[in-house]
Amino acid sequence: MSLGLIGRRALGGLSQSARQYATAAAATAPAVKWSSESTDLINRLRDQQKYYATVLIKGRPFTVTQNDVIIMDRIKELELGDALALNQVTEIGSRDYTIKGQPLVDPSLFKIQATVIEHPDGKLFKVVKKKQRTAHQRTTHHRNHHTMLRISMLDVNKI
Repeated sequence: MSLGLIGRRALGGLSQSARQYATAAAATAPAVKWSSESTDLINRLRDQQKYYATVLIKGRPFTVTQNDVIIMDRIKELELGDALALNQVTEIGSRDYTIKGQPLVDPSLFKIQATVIEHPDGKLFKVVKKKQRTAHQRTTHHRNHHTMLRISMLDVNKI
């Protein structure tokens, strides 16, 4: 599951299609016993000042850092101010160290939260459908709808 919903809305208010993207934040994998070498490397990553992560949202990868803004396809069930826990991470790292998942990084290693800040409409597209060798022509207009997320927290947990 890629998104965990935190805050104002409960899972009961979401449609069934939205539940595949929004899950309870408490539904994480059980704690893993790490070797001393792995713990040392994770703590070295934790000592870095800035982190980045490659997260999967609705099946698309986004490389994010703290306070980044993501513009993605609209998720109708989300409202302004909703906080999301992003749990599907393929890579997390800093300038010097990187942890790559196989295929995903263990969710107990990090905490990433995003907040919905806007639901903008995209650019207006003009679509012209024309029949060859006739005067028939039909014009329609189309706008894509987006959701803007701000990464409010990106942190590596202490082990």
